[in-house]
Amino acid sequence: MFRAQLGSNTRSTKIGDDADFSFSDKPKPGTSHYFSSGKTDQNSSEYGYDEINIQGKNYNSGILAVDNMPVVKKYITDTYGDNLKDAVKKQLQDLYKTRPEAWEENKKRTEEAYIEQLGPKFSILKQKNPDLINKLVEDSVLTPHSNTSQTSLNNIFNKKLHVKIENKSHVAGQVLELTKMTLKDSLWEPRRHSDIHTLETSDNARIRLNTKDEKLTVHKAYQGGADFLFGYDVRESDEPALTFEQNVSGKSNVVLERRPENLKTLDGRKLIAAEKADPNSFAFKQNYRQGLYELLLKQCEGGFCLGVQRLAIPEAEAVLYAQQAYAANTLFGLRAADRGGDVYAADPSRQKLWLRFIGGRSHQNIRGGAAADGRRKGVQIGGEVFVRQNEGSRLAIGVMGGRAGQHASVNGKGGAAGSYLHGYGGGVYAAWHQLRDKQTGAYLDGWLQYQRFKHRINDENRVERYKTKGWTASVEGGYNALVAEGVVGKGNNVRFYLQPQAQFTYLGVNGGFTDSEGTAVGLLGSGQWQSRAGIRAKTRFALRNGVNLQPFAAFNVLHRSKSFGVEMDGEKQTLAGRTALEGRFGIEAGWKGHMFARIGYGKRTDGDKEAALSLKWLF
Repeated sequence: MFRAQLGSNTRSTKIGDDADFSFSDKPKPGTSHYFSSGKTDQNSSEYGYDEINIQGKNYNSGILAVDNMPVVKKYITDTYGDNLKDAVKKQLQDLYKTRPEAWEENKKRTEEAYIEQLGPKFSILKQKNPDLINKLVEDSVLTPHSNTSQTSLNNIFNKKLHVKIENKSHVAGQVLELTKMTLKDSLWEPRRHSDIHTLETSDNARIRLNTKDEKLTVHKAYQGGADFLFGYDVRESDEPALTFEQNVSGKSNVVLERRPENLKTLDGRKLIAAEKADPNSFAFKQNYRQGLYELLLKQCEGGFCLGVQRLAIPEAEAVLYAQQAYAANTLFGLRAADRGGDVYAADPSRQKLWLRFIGGRSHQNIRGGAAADGRRKGVQIGGEVFVRQNEGSRLAIGVMGGRAGQHASVNGKGGAAGSYLHGYGGGVYAAWHQLRDKQTGAYLDGWLQYQRFKHRINDENRVERYKTKGWTASVEGGYNALVAEGVVGKGNNVRFYLQPQAQFTYLGVNGGFTDSEGTAVGLLGSGQWQSRAGIRAKTRFALRNGVNLQPFAAFNVLHRSKSFGVEMDGEKQTLAGRTALEGRFGIEAGWKGHMFARIGYGKRTDGDKEAALSLKWLF
């Protein structure tokens, strides 16, 4: 049974009775023989067949064709003289000296043939003249049989074989010194080291080398037209698999059926030996890329070698990795006012529980390249677990936690891609407020969080997954200053405040991994400080029915000490811009000092937009 390799025709591979090829002669008892070309009659060592046609068949043979008679003839006549019969005799004589057991065996068979032919007369002659009979037997062993003329002997040694494989055939087998092969719309799989003098290929002709031990040599000019398939990992062999000794023209394709890995190790490896080939004789039929590297087939000294070209980071991947690095460090970032509103607007003696919902969009691009659009959402919850207050100040310590995620997509030069990340964060916070008359005074706020995220990036061809983790922390300070106050309507108190603020946030979430193509991927931007400075204006309306309204607006300048980005095998790409201007506005409402709600919206010059709803309960 012939086992079809990958890419073979799907029809039955059973050989059956029609596989009637024979590639060597059977010796007659008492005579020596030579291997000859082609299909031969089992009872003849002289009959030759010049052409083998394989049409629309699957056929598997260890040795498909041996066409070495001209080579043998040249060797014998060069070594033992021009007279072919005498040269054959001398060659056999030297051969038998190395194999005495074969010499004695063939002498015995020859004697048996004479006895069968002459009967008792042979034994009588041997008794009367043993030396003469012994010489006769030895000469018979060393001489081609009597009906082989000089012309017939020359015909045997001059036979040339043409193997034709056509019409969607699938053939496997070794050829040795084959004069000519025509391969058309079929697949041939050479075995071991095969060699052909003339190779003609056309119409979807394919030649597959299944293992590193398969080699093919073409002695004469080759005009191209085949697909050469490599069914093994080309890293397994350091020697050329194909050798072309004369001119190579036309165009032939090379296909690596086992996609190579670790491309950097293949640089300079010679795949084809061809001293006299046109520069474009061989080319890959498809692209072979892995991470930031592409495998090339290029002409080199004495043939065609594998080359490795470094590529730029795909823009879509770069901006998504960079955006995920940014998101992992900022999704759980918050300011003192985000934890349920302004402490000055509530009773400072009471503890609070707060809940915050966030949603936002971002539009970020790598420098001079593709842009990614992201959509994020999350929830954070926290509460004070310790409060200490005196006449002039208030200190509160609390715990908090949350979950957040972000989707992003990009359409760049390298195609469409998308990403998703989600994770959890938790930590502690502390806030100190100076309590002065009319809700004024300084404040200090700080928090520390640990965060973990799972990431996914996918394009049209693959999906990459990785994780990040790390710490973020913040220190914020400001002063709540009363600018003006008055009474409007029926005893409704109105105050206008300005609150200068500054905040420094440490961003320490990081991650790195090796992707599915073997590329080392590292996120950039972790371990930096982000600063924010600005001013917040608010107007507080204390209504007689116990409702407080506090619209606010803020303007900030944000700056990061590093750019977020990605590093892939040593090449870096970063997001554009480290400084942004921000505007925020919203309103906070309180009811009888027990419950507060705050809704706000912010927009930045770097394309980020965010809306948030915060709820606060006092108890």
